[in-house]
Amino acid sequence: MVFALDGQDVGVAIVNPSINTLLVLNVHPRHRSHGLGAAILRYLQCNFARVLESAVPFFERNGYKAMGQIHQGKSLKTQVMIKSSLIPLAGRVARLYTNAK
Repeated sequence: MVFALDGQDVGVAIVNPSINTLLVLNVHPRHRSHGLGAAILRYLQCNFARVLESAVPFFERNGYKAMGQIHQGKSLKTQVMIKSSLIPLAGRVARLYTNAK
């Protein structure tokens, strides 16, 4: 997806819809720190995100929590993150599944 403001491309996002995971989010440097990235996250409503290590604080401020360890790729480190609101749900689903057996 490409996001435009006043006819100018200002952001891009790549989502894997089959697993509801944000793979890329980039906002043009002139438009950073104005809330555009946060607005895109709210619009996309992805449950998971794979983010650069340097972007972890941004995602934490926007309601995501790190899962597992940072992964070293060929040249960059990435972190898998989950929407914080899903964490309590996971425990409830597990209990329901266990009780159903």
